Amino acid sequence: MSNSWWILVLRVPLFRGNTPMHLASDYIHPYKDASGSLARCRVRIYLPDYARDTLVVICSELPNNPGDSITNSVKVIAAGVIQNNKLPTPLIWIEHRPEESTNGGEETFDLVAFSSYEVKERAPYLGERRAWIGDATWKLLDRASVEVLVGRYEQTGSVKRESGSVEWW
Repeated sequence: MSNSWWILVLRVPLFRGNTPMHLASDYIHPYKDASGSLARCRVRIYLPDYARDTLVVICSELPNNPGDSITNSVKVIAAGVIQNNKLPTPLIWIEHRPEESTNGGEETFDLVAFSSYEVKERAPYLGERRAWIGDATWKLLDRASVEVLVGRYEQTGSVKRESGSVEWW
């Protein structure tokens, strides 16, 4: 049995409080899942105030997402976010599933590392060309770790708006 291991090294300061991040973008990102169905997720892009630091993207599952989950579509979503926002890579990608999106479960966070951050166009599938990036690996994170990464210590919890959308931070 062969085990293949890889390590992703990103420049992330140990004390994020000394390296401020700011929320540069917060939007609903549309994508097509593997079956070609329209889907959507919430994307927040946190940019570091220092150019040598790594930016953070938080991709949240929406409770009313009509398509496949963000986990099943992560390579397509990440490629689209990187392309559309012209983001430098590598970056820190975090999947967030708020309590409202877990069918009664608890809120979760996962750090997602990709084997390659190069965005590639794949041959047409269901009549469309799609952008993809490398294979993904997930590692469970706790809320405190995510708060340190984006420099948001003071706020906790998610708030469900009257419109049904989820506000987190």
